[in-house]
Amino acid sequence: MSTSGTTHPRQRVLITGASSGIGEAFARHYAARNHDIVLVGRDIAALERVSREITNMGVRAEIIVADLSTPAGVEQVGASAGVIDRVVANAGITHAASIGTTDRDELDRLAYLMSTGVARLCEILVPGMMTRGHGSVVIVSSIASFTPMRKAAPYAASKSYATAYARSLALEVQPKGIKVVAVCPGYVHTNLHERAGLDHLNRSVPSWMWLEPIDVVIATERALKRGRVVVVPGLVYRLVLPFLSSRIAQGIWKRLTRRR
Repeated sequence: MSTSGTTHPRQRVLITGASSGIGEAFARHYAARNHDIVLVGRDIAALERVSREITNMGVRAEIIVADLSTPAGVEQVGASAGVIDRVVANAGITHAASIGTTDRDELDRLAYLMSTGVARLCEILVPGMMTRGHGSVVIVSSIASFTPMRKAAPYAASKSYATAYARSLALEVQPKGIKVVAVCPGYVHTNLHERAGLDHLNRSVPSWMWLEPIDVVIATERALKRGRVVVVPGLVYRLVLPFLSSRIAQGIWKRLTRRR
């Protein structure tokens, strides 16, 4: 999305999970729109790389190193963030495991990172936006919030929470000038699958099912402009969404995602 020749009032944008993938794409997008960026994540080396690159675009970049899978990490971000005009709650992991095989603490961290922790971060940052009468909240959810996922029930549940939270938050804050969108992509080319030991998906899932991080950013920006609260990027996903819970679709999904 080109911003050449267009000026925008400078804002401060806080992006979680900003060291790569979708978060980095959002950081570059908003830096190109002359916004200052607060980068949040755990990998300081990766955050510093993104910070250098967007600083070279002529904006200010700040780094907050925090583990958002813990309450202490979210509180740290809330205390350090300062005035925020836009928040992109993107931090997340992907998870697939048979029932009963995931450590209890890992399940707790997953749930907090992508559900309760998202709500808590918004509870800290959104009241300031309401006082100022403007702002936006982007919650990066997943198409998993609409369909059951074999061996990924905790992940799907956390994303369902995030999408439902965005819908309800929008009802409360939109009259105060705050825009809210939950963006729910399918497969996106990031390093999350590799980190989760699911890199075989790059081979087994057809290329037409994959999105690029910038596709998620573009869909989000369009939804914000149009006042839509929930958006599914990618025409193919919007077309198949009503059928994803069917027995046939679940059977195909099982074969495509089987570990090899």
